Amino acid sequence: MQAQLLESESAMVKKLRRTRTPRLSSAAKEVLNATKAVDREEKILREATKHLVYEHGMFLVATGLRETRVKGLRVWIITVTLRYTTAHEGYIGDLLYDGENFTFLTPTEVRKDRARQIAADPERLRKGNEYGASTRPQGEG
Repeated sequence: MQAQLLESESAMVKKLRRTRTPRLSSAAKEVLNATKAVDREEKILREATKHLVYEHGMFLVATGLRETRVKGLRVWIITVTLRYTTAHEGYIGDLLYDGENFTFLTPTEVRKDRARQIAADPERLRKGNEYGASTRPQGEG
């Protein structure tokens, strides 16, 4: 009796091992792949922003991402924006990410010139003055 019970248990175990998880429909696969792609893009943008803040200054942020191939290798070109605390911002240049390293595609002099233009923008100055006035305690002026 006990031997028969062991045989039936092993048969059940074998049957359970053979059962597979249900296959995903093509629509479910598309959603899963899209979610993975968005997660990967968000991770790359976070890493790029960390690189920019630590290596190039606290007002540079990664704001856009596009994937491309260079010599058969997958790389990402990241849009870099100079963003002030007053919400004023402007395009600085592009950053290349090869999966390991970040490299600016935009020459340093071009980036510096763009940063000067953004900083000198009268709209930024106006917003900065409004922001400053809104954060001062009443009665100061």
